Amino acid sequence: MTAALEWSRRLASLSPGQPPCPGFRPDQWVEILSNARRFVDDFGPEADRLGWDTLTLFGYHPQHGVIRSDWTGVLLTSLYPVLEVEADYLTKYPWTIPRHKPGRYRGIPVWEFGRG
Repeated sequence: MTAALEWSRRLASLSPGQPPCPGFRPDQWVEILSNARRFVDDFGPEADRLGWDTLTLFGYHPQHGVIRSDWTGVLLTSLYPVLEVEADYLTKYPWTIPRHKPGRYRGIPVWEFGRG
């Protein structure tokens, strides 16, 4: 299974009505989940081909969720649309976000929060 198919499957398992981790307002989570699903539909295969990984895109702190923004994946903010995906960055209106950001920690995928 490709990473893009796995991302799609895992995002589909999340409920828009139930934020998966601390730090989200319910209305904010609805928008973020919709945007993450849209990204996978629009850019998932290309992001996978370019080497973007699950934690860089969808990672969170394993205990504190989105409250620890230094652990937060680049897609799990409310900004959209993504305009371009390259090997080293993606462009989300109005910013360009680097793939490898100094100080960004790697946690767990958002769909794993609270499991195990």
